[in-house]
Order: sequence, then C-alpha cells, then structure tokens
Amino acid sequence: MKNRWLLNIGLALLVGALVLLVLYKPGAHKEVEGTPLTALPAGAIERIRLVRPKQPEIVLEKSGDDWRLTAPRAARGNNFRVNELLGLAGTRVSTRFPAVPEELGKYGLDQPIATLILNNAEIRFGSMHPLDNQLYVLHNGQVQLIPASLYRAVSASLTDFLSTSLIDDKAKPLAFRFPDFSLKKNEQGAWTRTPELKGLGSDQVNHFVDEWRYARALSTSPYSGIRVQERVVITFADGDQQRAIEFGVLAYKPEFILYRKDENLEYSFPEETGARLLRLKPE
Repeated sequence: MKNRWLLNIGLALLVGALVLLVLYKPGAHKEVEGTPLTALPAGAIERIRLVRPKQPEIVLEKSGDDWRLTAPRAARGNNFRVNELLGLAGTRVSTRFPAVPEELGKYGLDQPIATLILNNAEIRFGSMHPLDNQLYVLHNGQVQLIPASLYRAVSASLTDFLSTSLIDDKAKPLAFRFPDFSLKKNEQGAWTRTPELKGLGSDQVNHFVDEWRYARALSTSPYSGIRVQERVVITFADGDQQRAIEFGVLAYKPEFILYRKDENLEYSFPEETGARLLRLKPE
C-alpha cells in the first residue's frame, strides 16, 4: 500500500513537471523586474491600426496633441481610449520565449483575436494562459505574457474610440444662436445676450459658455436619424476666419441627446445637462 501511495505521488509530480514544461517551454526567459513589451516609446507613435476578425479595421492618426479616427470613418478620437492602446507598447513583461511558427496555435497566435499595429510594430493577441490570469501575445518573434486585463484596450467597440467631447477644448466660441436668444462676444471680449436680461451677471454667462466648451458626453454614436427638435448654432474662430457648427436637440429625456451635424454624430448626456446647456436666465 505504501509503495502504491509513493508511486501515485511520483506520477503526480511527473505530470506536474510535464505540464510546466509545455506551458513555459525550455529556454523561456523570466525577467524579475520585466522589460517593455516593445522598444517603441509611446510618444513616438503617430499611427495606430486595430484589426479584429469580422470587425471593420480601426485606424487612428495623431493630429497635434490629439488623435483622429480616419477609418472606418473620420471623427475626433477619444484620447483616453487611445492612451490605453499606447500604454500597451511599454507594458512590462517578465516571461517571454522565442516564437516557433509551427507552435503558434498552442497560444492562439496563429489566428489572433486582435492585432494591434503601432506605427509598424505589430502585436498579436492570442489565448489565455490556462493557469494564470495572463494573455499570450506575439511581438518581434517573441511570445510574451501580459496581464489579461490589458485585453480591454483592444476589445473596445468602435464607438468607444469616438471623442466624448462635444467641441474641442481649444475651440474659441464667438457666438451662440438659440431659438429664443443669442450670445455674442463684443470687441472687449465680453459676452452680450440678445434680448438683454436684467440681473444676468457676466460670471453666470461665462459659466454657461464653459458648460458648452467642456461638455463631456456619456457616449458618442453615429447619428440615428431621429428628428431634430431644436437647433443651436455656435460660431467659432478658425484662424483668421469664422466657422459655424450646427447642433440639433434629438431628445430631452430620459437622456439629453445632441446631434452634431458636421460630424454626423450624436452625443448622449444626463437629462440635467440639457437644462444647463439650453437655459440662460438670472439666478
């Protein structure tokens, strides 16, 4: 009985050793502190491509300090989501080993669930490690393991890469036209309301303008075709010229939804945001 018990323990240890041998491979290099997944600094990345099975390819390109979506449609990019992709380049990796083409299927890297191309650096995303909460990725001829939570960055939907900012932070509004009133900046840089309202302070007007400048939507999506109920036109300084952008109110509740005509996108806000963006009266 004792010999059989010892034999079972020996077999269990042998199986465990074989499993570890297959999972981690001979020659796998484990770095205590970890080194970056790629040698590419995030600040040097100018173009991003995200390729996923049965989904349109997403292309983002840097424009000054911001990012623009150029495929499958043109739009302002969501810098927060883009930064998640950029962060993958410098992800610290402690386990990596040389890729063998014939064995990529073991790690789901022969048919990746996503492929991220940062400039010209390609990162393939494969399957989960069976015993650890990590994901196999392939870059520069090396199979590497990264935290599975990082997959979220490349699994985001197309709409997640659309900016939630209603207008650019750097945009300079010169005039607003609402159905019942208008605002215009005079030569001294102060805002005037037409028709004039007694008791309306300059601080209140400036705060109202800032509500528009810094409005952040809960979500952004392609225009649904809903009928516009009310229109707002904002005129901006565009170099030496002026540019007018039309917004349409699609719904007031349970969400306040604005349609930006030049982008053909709609922005969804909490219901109370509508009151702050449409009403300017003395407190």
